[in-house]
Amino acid sequence: MELQRSYIMTQMKSCTVKLLNKTYEIKCPEGEEPNLLLAVQKLNNQIGINKKKAKQLDEFQILLLAALDISHELILCKNKQAHQQHQVTQFINSLENKINKMVGGEMVERLSELD
Repeated sequence: MELQRSYIMTQMKSCTVKLLNKTYEIKCPEGEEPNLLLAVQKLNNQIGINKKKAKQLDEFQILLLAALDISHELILCKNKQAHQQHQVTQFINSLENKINKMVGGEMVERLSELD
């Protein structure tokens, strides 16, 4: 297995990970090992949760369900982030408008003083 990313001229490092009691050698960009290990830990945790919930499922189904759960969580996080970004943008625009009105009002006052 190899993590697919667009890393140009990046050294790849081999990492050993364990999923479903099987050991895999996975290549990842140097420096990304901690993130890979966190991802494996997240997946293993979700696998454990799903094993307890659905004892009748086989390992592949458990793994698939874990991947779907994590993907759903990622989508929710991205949607929340997009919503928060939209709110921040609206707030900044509101502040800019207020500043422009204040600066514009001061300019009008100064111009009227010149007359």
